[in-house]
Amino acid sequence: MKRMSKIPNIVIIGGGTGSYVVASGLSRAPVHITMLMTMVDDGGSNRIIRDEFGLLPTSGIRQAIVALSENKTVLRKLFTYRYSKGGEGLDGMTFGNLFMAAMADIMGSQKKGIEETCRLLQVKGDIIPISYDNARLMAKYEDGSEAVGEHNIDISRSAGVRIKNLKILPAVKLNSKAKKAILEADIIIIGPGDFYTNTIANLVVDDVVNALKKSKGEILFIANLMNSRSETPGYALSDFFADLKKYMPLGLVKKVLVNNNNNFPKPALKAYALENTFPVKDDLKTKIFGNGVKIIRTDLLSDKIPKKEKGDALNRSMIRHDPDKLRAAILNSF
Repeated sequence: MKRMSKIPNIVIIGGGTGSYVVASGLSRAPVHITMLMTMVDDGGSNRIIRDEFGLLPTSGIRQAIVALSENKTVLRKLFTYRYSKGGEGLDGMTFGNLFMAAMADIMGSQKKGIEETCRLLQVKGDIIPISYDNARLMAKYEDGSEAVGEHNIDISRSAGVRIKNLKILPAVKLNSKAKKAILEADIIIIGPGDFYTNTIANLVVDDVVNALKKSKGEILFIANLMNSRSETPGYALSDFFADLKKYMPLGLVKKVLVNNNNNFPKPALKAYALENTFPVKDDLKTKIFGNGVKIIRTDLLSDKIPKKEKGDALNRSMIRHDPDKLRAAILNSF
């Protein structure tokens, strides 16, 4: 990174494992990180948080807190603990999600509960929900079918059919703190992650794209390693950007990070192939962006396959970016 007169403000827009990996890497760099998290998850323990507690989903926030926490005590480990028994409602739930539900009750609001949880876990940076409004995603597919809800999109019977359009219902407002973070950012990172339910889900929030247009920050897009049968079936890299163009002007993207290490772990590839999920083919050309974009191809692949947590009922990504390689690539690109 070129020498700056101040610590650079880096804003990560996303949710889930992809944003967690990016933040984990950057947390060890001299930067200020703000994570803007999607709030539309409704699968797994998030369904209980939403339906039983009447709160917005907490799993993405919990992962972000763990990524940026400087607390190395047992509290951090406890925050990631997942119950593997206890019957319906507790089995599969993380202690961190229950902790934040209790904190919202104690503090009088989910907003204050998140802030206090960040303080207790000694979060280095800021974690901000993209919106505090309650909403669901709705996907329309090319075959005319629809799926409502993030989890239903992930497991849709239309899996294998491309998504034609994604909406958020009802329309929700951009959190004022999130807008301020975007406007004041030096670097804005979009991706990696579930393309529609994490990435596009943030862009369809009212005023997000307008804020990106007005921001002084440079937008860096991190390309996914794998496509997915449920959201991006058979996608090559150019397909991701053809879809992204429906939601934001591609001219806003100044840099794209693309993995060029194809030495994927074979056991993971075999497991993915059974689900019709494959590595994303790099067919990206600069001309689709217009002038000024820089495509950076480098090794971003982790050689580790994460172990499935006991009690976790959801499918998690087995092939991931390496946080240290991401940190180096991001900082070297500016």
